Amino acid sequence: MPVIRSIRTIRNIPRLKDIALVLMRHGLHDVASRLGAPLRARVLWPWRGARTPLTTPERLRLAFQELGPLFIKLGQLIASRPDHFPAPLVAEMEKLQDQVEPIAFEEIRKALERELGADPATRFRSIDETPLAAASIAQVHRAVTLEGDAVILKVQKPGMLPIIERDLEILELVGEALAGIPDLADLDPEGLAGELRRALERELNFHFERNAMERVRAAFAEDDTVRIPRSWRALSTRRLLVMEYIDGVPLSRLDVDRVEGQRISRNCARVLFQMILRDGHFHADPHAANLIRTEDGRVAWIDFGSMGLFTTELRKQLVRMLRAIVARDYTALSRVVLRIGQAREEISFFEFSQDLASRLDPYFGLTLNEIDFPRLLTEVLELARDHKISIAPGLIVMTRCLVLMEGVGLRLDPDFNTAEELEPLLRKLVEEQYRPDRVARDIGGQVIDNFVTMSEYPEHFGEILRKLSQGRMRVDTHLQGLERMGKRFESSSNRVVQALIVSSLLVSSSLVMDLAVGPKLWGVSALGLVGYSLAGLIGVRTLVSIIRS
Repeated sequence: MPVIRSIRTIRNIPRLKDIALVLMRHGLHDVASRLGAPLRARVLWPWRGARTPLTTPERLRLAFQELGPLFIKLGQLIASRPDHFPAPLVAEMEKLQDQVEPIAFEEIRKALERELGADPATRFRSIDETPLAAASIAQVHRAVTLEGDAVILKVQKPGMLPIIERDLEILELVGEALAGIPDLADLDPEGLAGELRRALERELNFHFERNAMERVRAAFAEDDTVRIPRSWRALSTRRLLVMEYIDGVPLSRLDVDRVEGQRISRNCARVLFQMILRDGHFHADPHAANLIRTEDGRVAWIDFGSMGLFTTELRKQLVRMLRAIVARDYTALSRVVLRIGQAREEISFFEFSQDLASRLDPYFGLTLNEIDFPRLLTEVLELARDHKISIAPGLIVMTRCLVLMEGVGLRLDPDFNTAEELEPLLRKLVEEQYRPDRVARDIGGQVIDNFVTMSEYPEHFGEILRKLSQGRMRVDTHLQGLERMGKRFESSSNRVVQALIVSSLLVSSSLVMDLAVGPKLWGVSALGLVGYSLAGLIGVRTLVSIIRS
């Protein structure tokens, strides 16, 4: 492994030198010296500093901006992990702008020809050679299809893959080196490099963005206040995305009266909250430039290159968090935070719950429409970082989106209140999760899962015994004893499973007895009576087996 690492380092020496020089130019000599480039940073480029002293996060942001696409993405990844990195660094990395000088249209035309397998003129009536936008990975041009539809061409710049792959290899080398430093190992540099690779692989494949856009478009097909661009599947490839051009004014430049601003801000908030809490997949970058007011008053959402995922399990934990806050239950809230995260080292539950109670005490006892939800979640993330707890990415992305949406809302409506807009959906989510039929269904599913899992225990235990008998344990007397133990364990585990089924049937039957829906027998739920009967039969059978043994 050291030999392979040395070969990789030697192969990347020219780029390592370039990176080191950029870092030195921004006063980051210590970081540059860790790259292993064959030069002495302080001798070759003594940095005298700026007239106005810059902080280390500011210098790092400027260096990342100069180093190009991979490092810009690295900065954006750091900005998305407030549970890992200090707040000043996260805040600075949020300022990174992925905007560069556009490349010549002739290169774009060649890229289009490669992707389309034909001259672009045979697929489009016209293509505007002046780009609408240029980023480090892709460039955007307006065009018109042969059928006369106005579209956007998002074209991946040629030669990007080798450049990114080279820089990723360097970043992985740096991650390996930094992982050996005790003070930095907790940040998991190698894991960060791997996460960046996976994120870039998704971003470099435009099929993912097209699919995300079409999913959201289908979810809001019946909503006449929202507009999501359609895509042209037949013309799109991994490196070319053809989508509908939507004319309008971005909210970042919109100037409307207060009434219209209030309507637009509430509509945007409602749509985002529905994406998160109803659909589970949502636009992860809802800033004002990605929201466009069309001539007919609708709001169009564009740029689906970054999406968030809010799973059913996360929604359940979010409801439990809210219930714990309203009920002033510090212990329950601590358990929820630990369920949606993973402690990177041993922590004291008592100390954590006390710290959480101290930090979040102002929120306890408030009603749903009084809770400053973005600030609450930000406090939870800061607390998790202090206690070295990695939070589920879905919750982190959602928190960032809520903060962005709050900024959009306040820009259009000074009285915008996230809690007021979010409260109806949260209340509906709470009511749905604790409906009797939903609870009964969840209990039933859990019973089945437990039954399947426990029914496999004897088989697994027997397999362990067989492997032991074929390996190190070759004494017959020991094996016979283990076999008897296996039979006893199998018998005991079957009784435990039966007892679990009986108790689960009793609980679920009690829940459905008072439901107004479903067939009735003697004025009560027939399903409940069947459940009680089954519980009785299984219970009697269990007792008989115990007596016989």
